Amino acid sequence: MPQARALLAVLSLVVLAACGKGTPITSGTPTPPPTPPPAVVAQYTIPTASSQPMGIAVGSDGNLWFTEFAASKLGQLLHGGHIMEQVTPSRKAEPNGIASGSGPNLNLWFTETSRATVGQITVAGQPFVEYQLPDPAARPVGITLGSDGNMWLTDQGTNSIWRIQSIRRKPFVKFTQFRLTGNAQPLTITNGPDDALWFTEPGTNSIGRLPISGSPLNEYKVPTADSKPTGIAPSLDNALWFTEEKSLKIGRISTSGVVTAEYPLPGAVTPNQILQGVDGNFYFTDTAGNKIGQFFFRGHNVNYYRIPTPNSEPTAMVLGIDSQIYLVETAGNKIAQFRYFAV
Repeated sequence: MPQARALLAVLSLVVLAACGKGTPITSGTPTPPPTPPPAVVAQYTIPTASSQPMGIAVGSDGNLWFTEFAASKLGQLLHGGHIMEQVTPSRKAEPNGIASGSGPNLNLWFTETSRATVGQITVAGQPFVEYQLPDPAARPVGITLGSDGNMWLTDQGTNSIWRIQSIRRKPFVKFTQFRLTGNAQPLTITNGPDDALWFTEPGTNSIGRLPISGSPLNEYKVPTADSKPTGIAPSLDNALWFTEEKSLKIGRISTSGVVTAEYPLPGAVTPNQILQGVDGNFYFTDTAGNKIGQFFFRGHNVNYYRIPTPNSEPTAMVLGIDSQIYLVETAGNKIAQFRYFAV
């Protein structure tokens, strides 16, 4: 027995020596490093103080363009992190929503809430053009590119949706107005998976749908009373998902107009804008909560991630060309990058 124990000890030393210091005894695939959790990984301060960034979009140049509501400017976040700003031709115009258009120049279009106008600028930064809406009571807010190549916007002043068509003669655009029911207060508008325009109506607790033909206009009530639908976004499941700011929920509406589900958001304060990430999950800004929410498409559970700047009031969001999320901090006066998958 003593000889057997001695032989075993020798064999053990040989095996350890062969493995080398710190080398695993068993072979196999190395364990990958842990995936970092979602987080705000960068913040870019806007040069103009208290500018109140409001809308954000990706231009055809790949840069991020955003509106500065209080400063009456448009900002451009370049790839290297530098920000350029330009003053709108009309002062105190309150530029609000912004979206990239179509056509040969792929211009940026934006709403000017206080002046009942819509603006246009090329990705080169010049020239600015402003078009007056036919109704001086208009207060345009949200804007998006429709599947028909026209721009569509929400108007809280006249409770309407407007279609903007480019034409070859003066005034070079044609406005068509579609009035909504009662005090709809339409807010966010997006192009749906059915190629129709979908928008939230917090004033009537409804989700609206308008085909690019302009008819029929449908408005669908949200089952939860006084829910205040705010943000809305298309989804890969051929539906629209929306936030309910007052009832603290996320809802799903089919393209046939049926609200198929409403999910509570425990821990939310004021869920605002929403989008679907490339991972299939939904992300929303919680403005008063100063955080970003992550709603899992399959499990329906929710995670939250703090914005480093206190009381920053995150609002509008967009997917950048890197598929990461970029958002405006309206009170924090910054543009933030939120990384939710490893690169």
